[in-house]
Amino acid sequence: MSTMVYPREEALERLSQDEIVLNTKAVMQGLETLRGEHAQLLNSLLDCTQPPVAQEKSGLLRKSLEAIELGLGEAQVIIALSSHLSAVESEKQKLRAQVRRLIQENQWLRDELAGTQHKLHRSEQSVAQLEEEKKHLEFMNQIKKFDDDVSPSEEKNQIHSLSTRKKKKMYVGSYSKNLLVFLGATKCCWVSADQWSTFN
Repeated sequence: MSTMVYPREEALERLSQDEIVLNTKAVMQGLETLRGEHAQLLNSLLDCTQPPVAQEKSGLLRKSLEAIELGLGEAQVIIALSSHLSAVESEKQKLRAQVRRLIQENQWLRDELAGTQHKLHRSEQSVAQLEEEKKHLEFMNQIKKFDDDVSPSEEKNQIHSLSTRKKKKMYVGSYSKNLLVFLGATKCCWVSADQWSTFN
């Protein structure tokens, strides 16, 4: 079973919200004019000299006035609803703009975070390299200081001490006519002067 769509309904569906509000305001003006006319007719009928006829017509006029009042009330509701929908749509547009701005700020913060992390990584590498260079310089300074502390005279004394240690016997001192002879590194003995000449 097919449903018939009337051209007037299609035209109403294509109306925008502003057009609906304008048409509603125009209808309200017409209803207000009609209400005034009905009120005048009702007053004139109440002043009429034919009560039965006047009562019947006044009843119809009152029903028409009630319908007019109902139409005016519905028109006011439509206008108020349109204003509310406009406010809601405006708020939605603001929220959408805020969402777009937040998305852009979020992307900017992500980019800034990535750049900061990259800089931090490079800084950590630079710090590690500087630490290694510092250790190397401290080591070189210690070696230089050690070299400066050793004088040439001390080097000669060290060389002379090494040469004397290699000797197996060495004259140390004399007591009376005996001589103390140092043999090797740990042994020593007393000998006479005559024995020293033959021992040496």
